[in-house]
Amino acid sequence: MPTATDLVTDLPADFEVFGQAVATSMADLLGGTTGQILAKNSNTDMDFVWVANDQGDITAVTAGTGISGGGTSGAVTITNDMATTITASGDIVVGTGSGTYDNLPIGTTGQVLTADTTVSPYKVKWAAAASGNTNPAFTAYRATSNQTFTSAVNTKIAYNAEDFDTNNNFDSTTNYRFTPTTAGYYLISASMTYGGTLTRVQLKLFKNGSILNRFIDTNGADNTGIYNGTSLVYANGTTDYFEMYGEFTGTSPVIFAGLEYNYFNGVWVRS
Repeated sequence: MPTATDLVTDLPADFEVFGQAVATSMADLLGGTTGQILAKNSNTDMDFVWVANDQGDITAVTAGTGISGGGTSGAVTITNDMATTITASGDIVVGTGSGTYDNLPIGTTGQVLTADTTVSPYKVKWAAAASGNTNPAFTAYRATSNQTFTSAVNTKIAYNAEDFDTNNNFDSTTNYRFTPTTAGYYLISASMTYGGTLTRVQLKLFKNGSILNRFIDTNGADNTGIYNGTSLVYANGTTDYFEMYGEFTGTSPVIFAGLEYNYFNGVWVRS
């Protein structure tokens, strides 16, 4: 640097030396090309380097699966095509494969979404809700006429009418049986009023064609009377079914018709 005594005589040379000194210590700031940016090269003071303009910046937006738009400069707009896949209120987007999906239009009032692997490609569908009450209960009875029996022959009681049947599980026209479609434990009851000249009276609960419980089994003279019984049973909700059988030993055995004289009922208790 020039001193007070040589400020005029040595100033040009001293400034040349000064400029060279500055250029030497800040050499990294010189040069560079259009578009480059200055970045630190090390922890040393004034140590910089010119680099391409991609350090920490987004240089392009590329649309992937389900996305449209993109770009490499300026304002970039991208759109999720789910917005266009859905076409109406209530529609849902359902996977159709690995990385693919489609619109499943809304169903009708009261329908529920149901898994169905036969439906391609969605594997689900809108379907009517399961009909009836999920907790079945019924009462059936012999209504139209007295039922007669052959002595000592085990015979199914033909309950041909229903007081109620919440889930349509009792067949009162053909098989006269209760086939619950909800799995669980059921309380089963039956009662009969009978007549004849009899020496033995039996009332039996059958499950799947075989005896499960004897509600009554008497020996001796018993020409008329009312008997009933109750049992707690399990049903698998698919194939299990229940029937009532009567067996009378004697002359002219009969079960009297009418709900006040006979019934067969059941109710779901728990799963």
